[in-house]
Amino acid sequence: MSTTNDPGNKLPTPGQRVSRRDALKIGAGLGTAAISIPAFLSACGGTNSLVSSSTPAAASGDKTLRVYWNPGHNYTTYQNVIAQFKKDTGWDVKLEQYQWPDLRTKLLANFAANDVPDLVEQPGAWVQEFALGGKLLSLQKYVDKDKQSTGFPDDWQGYTVDGSTANGEIYGVPLHLTCNLPFYNKDLFAKAGINSFPTTWDDFLSAAKELTGGNVYGFAMNQDSGYSWPWYLQNKVHLYDAQKNVLTLDNDSAYEALQFQYDLIYKHKVAPVPLNTGSYDGPQKLFSAGRAAIILTGPWDIKPILTGSPNLHWDVAQALTHQTQSTYTAGSGLFIPKAAKNPDQAWELIKRLTTLNTELTATKEARMTMPRKSWGSNADVKQTPIISAFGQGLTYAEYDDALVKNVATTKVSAINSLFDKAFQDVIYKQAPVAQTLKDFVAAGNKILGS
Repeated sequence: MSTTNDPGNKLPTPGQRVSRRDALKIGAGLGTAAISIPAFLSACGGTNSLVSSSTPAAASGDKTLRVYWNPGHNYTTYQNVIAQFKKDTGWDVKLEQYQWPDLRTKLLANFAANDVPDLVEQPGAWVQEFALGGKLLSLQKYVDKDKQSTGFPDDWQGYTVDGSTANGEIYGVPLHLTCNLPFYNKDLFAKAGINSFPTTWDDFLSAAKELTGGNVYGFAMNQDSGYSWPWYLQNKVHLYDAQKNVLTLDNDSAYEALQFQYDLIYKHKVAPVPLNTGSYDGPQKLFSAGRAAIILTGPWDIKPILTGSPNLHWDVAQALTHQTQSTYTAGSGLFIPKAAKNPDQAWELIKRLTTLNTELTATKEARMTMPRKSWGSNADVKQTPIISAFGQGLTYAEYDDALVKNVATTKVSAINSLFDKAFQDVIYKQAPVAQTLKDFVAAGNKILGS
């Protein structure tokens, strides 16, 4: 997948568990304290441009860096980094913000027109996909030159670097490292007489029924198909068999995972039909408004909840267990397109956006979790209880990039589209689950075999 991320990753193809040793470097010692709502967080919105492009250089286009960014990561921390970059270098930054699906569509059009931005934030699996397609600039010369000063790649969790590597060369730098876990409303749980968060699918359904009533739903599902992956993983379902070069969602365990999600909406009526938009923040908004007791999400939704609903009493739980306890590890990263006009300046900005100090500041501001080993061992991080659950979750979260490593870019894109359509046909058109997944696998395997 996404995955690495952030939420835009559609097909995590998970199969390899993150080692406990690696994950504990990220979250060891964080404890399991409940979330508190700190007062020092910034109230910065999530949709404003990070930097205004109003200087004479920007107007003339002579010294302007074009950057694509996800609006959910519009942190004051990054605003300050970019402002200092402008001051130090004299280069302006024209920052364009898009949700992941729109960013991908825009980027594909840019590639086709050979008119690309200088720097792109991406949700995880795109690095290998586009690198193998010849669309990205190898960063190896920059990495080799600045290895000592940046600490990259040695100070990054090894599997995140693997996800940014293709054909033995590095094409991207990981920015965030996350996993998907349940967020729950403690007041609604107390009102329903539920003393602890459920641990199994059956217990989850029972709790969701107790929590649903009036204008409150027990659970809010995301319209983004990538958010369906925890259910598959908990049923030991993976997307792709690299040895056989086939998709593997046509089995009873896969049907059960998607059927369970469908039934939450249409049979048990404990979840609303998700809004069919290009944004992944619908469940977070319901949760912040006290209208959904549980959502599945990651650190990217912590800041919107804290800043938008500072009096909400909530916590983060561990992933459910069915055949196994699991979720996916995700994140985001940065890459430079091969045809970028200003790669040296883009690399300079990458270095500034990924320093340890920048990571620590973004964590303090937004509770985002990060890929540096030194971030995980930092004393301030260990004393931040709000992210402790993610440190634990990363001990069993799964990551695998088998599909994008073994399959051509155009085929991966086509399979992504088919997976989205299958999910949406079930959730919105109430298509039969088993037949829909069978059709998806058949169509996807035709693509793989072509």
